[in-house]
Amino acid sequence: SERLATYGAVKVFIEGDAVILGVYEYNNSPDEWFSVSRACGIAKEILDIVNSKNAHSKQTGLPTLQIGIGICYSDGRPLFLFDENRPIMISSAIGDADRMSSCSWRLRDDYEAGNFNVGALRLADGEHQKGEKDQDLLRYNVNGIAIDEAAVQKLSSEVHFRKFKAKSGGVEESFFVGQYPDVLGKKRDIVIRQGKVGLWQPESVPTSADKGRVYYEVLPNSKFAGQIAELSRKKPPEKSD
Repeated sequence: SERLATYGAVKVFIEGDAVILGVYEYNNSPDEWFSVSRACGIAKEILDIVNSKNAHSKQTGLPTLQIGIGICYSDGRPLFLFDENRPIMISSAIGDADRMSSCSWRLRDDYEAGNFNVGALRLADGEHQKGEKDQDLLRYNVNGIAIDEAAVQKLSSEVHFRKFKAKSGGVEESFFVGQYPDVLGKKRDIVIRQGKVGLWQPESVPTSADKGRVYYEVLPNSKFAGQIAELSRKKPPEKSD
């Protein structure tokens, strides 16, 4: 709650163990059109808080928290219902973010995400009817931030990205690195990873899908993300495809 104002975020509602936040843009404030980048900023702050509490919980023998964050963008005007004087936003982005934030029960224990916290596997042919939440993808998201393609497209209009490739665990990964201003004007780094959707089949090791499908992850505040941001500033950017 204390960090929301720094990124222009508001609580839409809390339902069970889900917290729905919104970052709005207004026609008369084009200099504040950084809704997606600031949503990424508050998401990273949330993970920082959770990681800090988990470190304390481990020391005191308390259970740790696992969360998944999904960021989705809608370019339409939101609609609102009212609970007395409290507005409740109605938007398809909420349902989309719910799916992005979820973690498949099939992947939670066995999926190897390497140094990252988000993954996606396409269901093999004949397995589509077994998808969760009407999706053709199985998602892994444990203490991670998944962001949809519409949000990435909007983000590219907010941030001047430099495309950068680096190896992690022996695998070459693609990253987009840039900076954005928070509400107070402070410049903050943002690192987006572009991952390749794998192929999931029962009783087999996940493999890379052959359709060139990708997913996106916002890297949390970490030593690795800081190294990527620093390396990207020292090396010339790749040409965009």
